Amino acid sequence: MAFYRDLGQGPIDRVQAVLSLWWCEAELDSDPEQNRIITAARAGTLPTVIMADVVRLRHERGGKPPSE
Repeated sequence: MAFYRDLGQGPIDRVQAVLSLWWCEAELDSDPEQNRIITAARAGTLPTVIMADVVRLRHERGGKPPSE
């Protein structure tokens, strides 16, 4: 219900941000290494990348181009 509340009550220009946040939550919840990832994030040792790099790599690997 929180997802629907966040999606429905936010301004239209925040839809992408809400969907991205909840997608990350869903992916983490289903990851078998969830505890290791959370522990590393809290310790500041989790490797990170910027979203632009994720989109670029996805496009290079045949995914949807960033402009679509």
